[in-house]
Amino acid sequence: MSFTTPVYPGIDLDGNQGSQMNAVAIVFTTLSFLTLALRLFSRLRTQVPIGMDDWLIVVAAVLSWGYTATVIFEVVHNHHGQHIGKSDAYHLKEFNKGLYGLAIVYPPALTFSKLSLLALYWRIFRVTNRRRPLQIVAILNICWMVAAFLVGIFSCIPIQGFWDTTIKSKCIQYPQFFTSNESFTIILDLVVLLMPVYFVSTLQQSLSQRVSISSTFLLGLVVTVVSAVRLWQLVLAQRKPGFDPTFNEAPATLWAIIELNLWVLITSIPSLRPLVTKLLRERHESHRASRSKSYTYGSGSMKSLRKRLWPWNGHSSTQLNVHSPLNGQDTAGAPGADLSPSVHHYNVQVSASRNWSPLGIPEEGKHSMQLQELGGIRVDRDIQVSQPENAYHRI
Repeated sequence: MSFTTPVYPGIDLDGNQGSQMNAVAIVFTTLSFLTLALRLFSRLRTQVPIGMDDWLIVVAAVLSWGYTATVIFEVVHNHHGQHIGKSDAYHLKEFNKGLYGLAIVYPPALTFSKLSLLALYWRIFRVTNRRRPLQIVAILNICWMVAAFLVGIFSCIPIQGFWDTTIKSKCIQYPQFFTSNESFTIILDLVVLLMPVYFVSTLQQSLSQRVSISSTFLLGLVVTVVSAVRLWQLVLAQRKPGFDPTFNEAPATLWAIIELNLWVLITSIPSLRPLVTKLLRERHESHRASRSKSYTYGSGSMKSLRKRLWPWNGHSSTQLNVHSPLNGQDTAGAPGADLSPSVHHYNVQVSASRNWSPLGIPEEGKHSMQLQELGGIRVDRDIQVSQPENAYHRI
């Protein structure tokens, strides 16, 4: 059995949106995967415990990728993105099976992403007792997910009637169902995204914290715009004349792929801040250490001196006068002040040089050498300590 493509002004009978759908699917799936991987790496690198928000976004990502994989399968095997005239009865039946699966997967994939964001808010604002709105919004999203999931499953009675037109069945008008479903989605999106604005307005936060928290709302607006575009595409599909589901449903399906994967991406971005902060701090400390050229040492114990010694640029030699009391405690005193008789003097000769010697292989002629790797440069320090022969010392 073959089908005839409805003809109307502006239609391209050879039009094929399949390649575009596959390209978008691959790009956004890759972005969401990399972002989720960075999120989990951030937890390990910063030693932040993996929480409920992380597990929820993992579930959402798996469902989103399953949705995307189903779309790619539909494009490759069931003429999704092409006009109905390119299909036949068998492929239309298989296409409707895939469409049925998409209708079931979409609500939980979207809801788990929102629940992950709400769980992240719960973690961030754990110091306040005003978190009841988070619980209310979470319940609303769960109720919507359950309702949409059940309607998707039982959209036809019996269920097989959704994809098998030879079976006598009663079905809802699923284009209208998809449209109303997306409308509720946009409303719940805005409610979830407004949560940080609520907390910022009720809590005493610094300006930087307010900007950081509110940025999640601004990022989330991108997803809301995508949802609105998808809703408009669903409306346009209903207005087109004739029976052409394989082609008319393609734009809405494409925007659904973008929507689901963007939720995974945007929900994970706030969790990357600790990793970025840690890497920037480590880089700053490393840069500051590499540019240090001179250090000043005062009086103190020999143990304190060993901790404070650091390499110089180039090659230099200096003589330090330090003292150590017999009882092993530090003695405070200004430079040049008279020392207690119980304190012994040490002449410490320090020479330091930068050498490009391999790690663990000291150069010949060196002894009592301490090595430290600093920015890929070998820093060698030769330390010689002398004291009176009859001095009793305790280090």
